[in-house]
Amino acid sequence: MLRNPFKELDANIRKRSSDLLKTGFNVQKIVNSRARILITGVFVCFLVIAGRLVYIQLIAHEDYQIKLENFTKKNITQTTPRGVMTDRNGNILVDNQSVVNITYYPEKDLSRYSEKKWKLANKFANQFDVQAASISKRDWKDYYLVVADDAGLSLLSDEEQEQYLKGVLKESEAYAVKISRITEDMIQELRSQALSIEDQERGRLSNEEKYVAWPVMFKMEQATQLSRAVIIEDADENEIAYLIEHNEEFVGFDITIQTKRVYPYGSVLRDVFGSVSINGLTEEEKDYYLSLGYSLNDNVGISGLEKQYEQYLSGTRTIKEISYDEYTGSPIFTTIQEGKKGYDMQLTIDSDLQQKADAILQKTLTESQNNPYRQDFKEVFFAMMDPNTGEILTMSGQRLNDDGSFTPYASGNYLSAFLPGSTAKLSTLYMGLNEGVVKPGEIILDAPMYFKGGLVKQSYTNKGLIDDVEAIRQSSNVYMFHIAIRLGEGYYTPYGALYLPDVDNAYETYRKYFTMFGLGTRTYVDVPYEETGYAGTEDNEGHLLDYSIGQYESYTPLQLLQYVSTVSTGVKVKPHFMKQIYEINDQETIIQQYGVQVLDTLNGNEKSLARACEGMRQCVSSGFCGYQLNSLNKDIAAKTGTAEVGMASEQLTNSLIVGYAPADNPKIAFVCVAPNSYHGVTQANITQEIAYEILSEYFKTYE
Repeated sequence: MLRNPFKELDANIRKRSSDLLKTGFNVQKIVNSRARILITGVFVCFLVIAGRLVYIQLIAHEDYQIKLENFTKKNITQTTPRGVMTDRNGNILVDNQSVVNITYYPEKDLSRYSEKKWKLANKFANQFDVQAASISKRDWKDYYLVVADDAGLSLLSDEEQEQYLKGVLKESEAYAVKISRITEDMIQELRSQALSIEDQERGRLSNEEKYVAWPVMFKMEQATQLSRAVIIEDADENEIAYLIEHNEEFVGFDITIQTKRVYPYGSVLRDVFGSVSINGLTEEEKDYYLSLGYSLNDNVGISGLEKQYEQYLSGTRTIKEISYDEYTGSPIFTTIQEGKKGYDMQLTIDSDLQQKADAILQKTLTESQNNPYRQDFKEVFFAMMDPNTGEILTMSGQRLNDDGSFTPYASGNYLSAFLPGSTAKLSTLYMGLNEGVVKPGEIILDAPMYFKGGLVKQSYTNKGLIDDVEAIRQSSNVYMFHIAIRLGEGYYTPYGALYLPDVDNAYETYRKYFTMFGLGTRTYVDVPYEETGYAGTEDNEGHLLDYSIGQYESYTPLQLLQYVSTVSTGVKVKPHFMKQIYEINDQETIIQQYGVQVLDTLNGNEKSLARACEGMRQCVSSGFCGYQLNSLNKDIAAKTGTAEVGMASEQLTNSLIVGYAPADNPKIAFVCVAPNSYHGVTQANITQEIAYEILSEYFKTYE
């Protein structure tokens, strides 16, 4: 058995443990020591806290007072006048007019729909002319829910009430149900209910008095702690004078001066200019503008150029600090930042030419109603721009209403799309030449093409043997059909099947070229939204032939304008309305200029484009595009088109023309689209006459 080497060590440890247990334990000494440590710690903490209080109360009192005030301060912003819009010659198109409004800002701690508020609203309604018609039928239903004793709970069924109390039926859902069940009779019945004796003794308003007050109360409730509510817009002198004289009787009501948009040229381009909100931020874009520092009551551009250039036109807002009278609780406003008017904007538009274009379109529509074959011709569009810079000189659109009046629809040039007809042949020919499926000067027989199944494809009249330039000049459908067939790697066999082995690639190539010119894609005009046209959905062999002559996909007049501009110069640029944004102080300061913005450059064979352009020039000089344009002697190049739309039994025709001038050094490009310009018996292309009249006015000024 081995000897334990640690035996002696273990014995010593056990001996010491016994000695420790026999030692006396001084509890009092230990407790006193710990108590002294604890008391010292507490004393130090009190010293620190006392020192901090002394610092806050005596040394840093003013700093913390300022912080408290800043934390509890509320600011309200006030919109400044927006920048004006002028035409290219300095004529004011969109201006501001000051209006005096009566507004309301709530007193401090005044709860919603309180009795005090009702009485104030009733008093105001009895003294001032607040039109009840300004409150919609839908808003009167809210009167019922606010005034009814049970807040409209009885409008819900027992089952719905149970679901509502359990939270199954949400507050918003219950509200919608209540609103849908309120009738005018119910409102009138509630209005006529008499007050209880108890409410009469308390001096409460009757339901009838609240009914009278509702048009005011409804608007008062739109005010928040950060925004006023407009109660009377454009108040008259008597109302203003009375409120000023009796201001202490109408606590929270005030006179504010605001601006509204006015249009010296009436309806000219009104839909392009767009609109400005009149009741603060719209619900749809509220979050976006609040993130930019706007207030709920700020009016912003909601469409057109007003929206597109909001950041420049809106200016800098006036900021006022809100405090309250300690006795009356009425708000007091102190200006802490003066606002600054928005920047002005010069447009590319020539207002004189614009008015003449509008008048010509209206005259054309009116006179056409005497033609039994133009009874469906109710709208027409015309636009003109500099193809080198993209500056839009004029953009007109007019709709004829049933009562003989007109609705301006200039924005229809970029919001409505139409089949382009033969105007698309310029792109088809350029593609055919550039892809090598036809050669410059190649002769093709323009005669009816017969396919299996009775399908016949032909031009309006047989052209005989023609080359590529003649195909544009005489608007040959057959020449374009052969380009489409060859591009699809097919062959034309009389009475044979129309079979294109590579039809998918042909469509892809077509769209590539058309997009290159601006067809079927955004023009990037400087407006919030533009239509891009309508693409075909059945890409078969037959429709490829239709595509080649502009009978398959539709485009906007502005796309056609960008298209013909690109044809004229070989460069695709952005069309635009804004010329420059500027500020007038001691002198005019330019903030931003639009300039020339190039989107694409045709990289194909220049000779291919030249062949299409020569066909356009000859179309005018030979009279195929109408004798009127040629009579101007301005070397105009143009291409007309017609497109059949609607059902075969009621087929209507769109008439179009695109062009530019002078042919050798283009300064303007133009487009005119006349949808449904005739049906039944073929009529002259009315867009030729429109283009002639407007171009005549243009050349009087610019040549």
